[in-house]
Amino acid sequence: MKQKPISIAIAGCGIRGRDVYGRLAMQFPDKMQIVALAESNKARLMSAADEFGIPCERCFSSVEALLNEPKLADVLFVCTQDRQHVSHAIPALKKGYHLLLEKPVSTNLQECREVEQVAKETGREVCVCHVLRYTQFYQKIRELIHSDVIGDLVTIQACEGVGYWHHAHSYVRGNWRDSNTASPMILAKCCHDMDILLWLSGKHCESVSSFGSLLEFRPDRAPEGAAMPCL
Repeated sequence: MKQKPISIAIAGCGIRGRDVYGRLAMQFPDKMQIVALAESNKARLMSAADEFGIPCERCFSSVEALLNEPKLADVLFVCTQDRQHVSHAIPALKKGYHLLLEKPVSTNLQECREVEQVAKETGREVCVCHVLRYTQFYQKIRELIHSDVIGDLVTIQACEGVGYWHHAHSYVRGNWRDSNTASPMILAKCCHDMDILLWLSGKHCESVSSFGSLLEFRPDRAPEGAAMPCL
């Protein structure tokens, strides 16, 4: 008997929600079917609806509006901004959705634990988008480490090479430029590295340190003629 595709609702039709996960779902129609969208940017919402073939009555101008409806899908892809994740995840879990939840879950440890607790109480699955775990070479490395083929694990050296253009676009002039509304780079970007190190080693973290400064990215350091917007 052929298995019915998993129905998907997408909260946030930006680069992750639409361009990555939405288009991936469209490549596997026998496994996933997008049935509803939520996005505050009307033009982006209508463009995604046209691309994915979603009728107007299943398009919502906010995640809250989508969640006010009866449960529309098996899974909700939570691809909204960092500080919105928890406020969207918990009501969705209580509504009965399983979650594909963008990282970081939260900048607040207690909120992370609350998502975990509600997931357990509701019997829902939450998959956080730590995508490195699903690459074949990392899976092979973990297999070798835990099979003792290469001996005892003593230390791991890893470097996250965040390109200067990514830093300038996202963390200086982009959505992650303000810690009051977004997450610092160590959470927004390097949470992948912290997760993969824990996953590879099978150990718990004892301490974390982070340092940096706005040495270059200041108005008085801007090159002559530099524009204010980053296009």
